[in-house]
Amino acid sequence: IRILPDAIEIINYGGPDRSAKLDEVKKGIIRNRRYRNRRIGDFLKELNITEGRGTGIPTIRMAMEKNGSPEPLFETDDDYSFFMTTLSIHPAFLSGDGVSDGIKVAENQSEKVQNLIRDGVNDGVNDGVNDGVNDGVNDGVNDGVNDGVNDTVNILLNISGLNASEIALRIKKSIPTVERYLRLLRKKGIVEFKGIPKTGG
Repeated sequence: IRILPDAIEIINYGGPDRSAKLDEVKKGIIRNRRYRNRRIGDFLKELNITEGRGTGIPTIRMAMEKNGSPEPLFETDDDYSFFMTTLSIHPAFLSGDGVSDGIKVAENQSEKVQNLIRDGVNDGVNDGVNDGVNDGVNDGVNDGVNDGVNDTVNILLNISGLNASEIALRIKKSIPTVERYLRLLRKKGIVEFKGIPKTGG
């Protein structure tokens, strides 16, 4: 995984399966007929770590489109010796600092949130990339980090005392993803936990 100023490159030196046509691989259309690690895939699916077979590229495309980012690029060579996915940065991030654009929080919390995002963006992007590579880039890198933290803060500013599952329902993210946002916000002193562990918020 390479994180560049304008893109993220994810490379797999195992390459795509040879049953996929080279021109379709470059277009991001892969229909595998054979799976290299079927048992591992089934095991990870049972643990809810992956979605299933053949869902990664469509998930990446949907996340990038939903985020307004450019189309992902898929590359390989004639020998199928590698498979590289390039996720280009959202154009809005090239114009300003890309971190605090569009944040809407209460006046007294604005500086804390901006500092939180600046401090946590590298950790969040790295976590998002690592999670995304493992589970098909479910939330998308940019969408998952900045928008999710922003949405969580906005919800809590309007309705205090919500727990992770209630927030997850409101911002349409998974509970583990919201728990990551809350851990980050707690660590930076933006939010605090109240109540008992099973029902507290």
